[in-house]
Amino acid sequence: MSEVAWDAPLLDGTVMVLAGAGPGLGAQIARDATAAGARVVLAARRKDYLEELAADLRQSGADVRCQPCDVTVDADCRSLIAVAEEEFGQVDSVVCNAFAQGRAYGQTLEEADIDGWREAFDVNLFGSLRVVKAAIPALKRRDHGSVIFVGSQITRRVFAGRGPYASSKAALLTAAQILARELGPYGIRVNTVVPGRMWGPPLRRYIERLAVQRDTSFEQELNRMVGDVSLPQLSTDEESARVVVFLASALAAGMTGQSVDVNAGETFH
Repeated sequence: MSEVAWDAPLLDGTVMVLAGAGPGLGAQIARDATAAGARVVLAARRKDYLEELAADLRQSGADVRCQPCDVTVDADCRSLIAVAEEEFGQVDSVVCNAFAQGRAYGQTLEEADIDGWREAFDVNLFGSLRVVKAAIPALKRRDHGSVIFVGSQITRRVFAGRGPYASSKAALLTAAQILARELGPYGIRVNTVVPGRMWGPPLRRYIERLAVQRDTSFEQELNRMVGDVSLPQLSTDEESARVVVFLASALAAGMTGQSVDVNAGETFH
């Protein structure tokens, strides 16, 4: 078990592999992890985007590398971990943030093509498992480590037409608990962060559409959305990213198989 150096940044001396470093939560995790002292390998499908994000992070002194990766491809996942070990010599934490809603999103099972459901599972569940499977040997070599999955509040508050996304994220929660049992003897912890509705451009556009559909105002729809939230506000990607950093750190050394909800108290679990 690694010790906490209280006079050093929380992730000082560690290496994080971030699969799914896209705009929003992924980029925020990268910012917070590097600010906490981690060296980070950024992974996403688009090389040009990764290079832009890396350039931005390096302006703040971050030590990062880029590796294009499709998490549905085993070879890509193996290459991702290989780059981390070749460039930084180790892997201490793996964050699985890649996600897909699938083309069946918004359709009931009766309406949907089953292959549309499979698309969501291929990325959200099996993609995450591919990354972790590729990383297990590297994590074992460190005799400790942290795997962090990113779940979704849709597993707590389900809606019709959200079947592929919600079911794949629910399966990921169970997979995390199984892996916590399997990898615990090697000192490897596995936990899940479950973000609520996060404030940002996608949610803003959604609220704007609701206001048009209901002939109301943006402010009215926003107030309605947070009306039953314990902290009357929307959560942010920064708040979820900080929990990822915590779970990757030695401060969470006693936590595995857990899910941590970050939703301002919209739902309790």
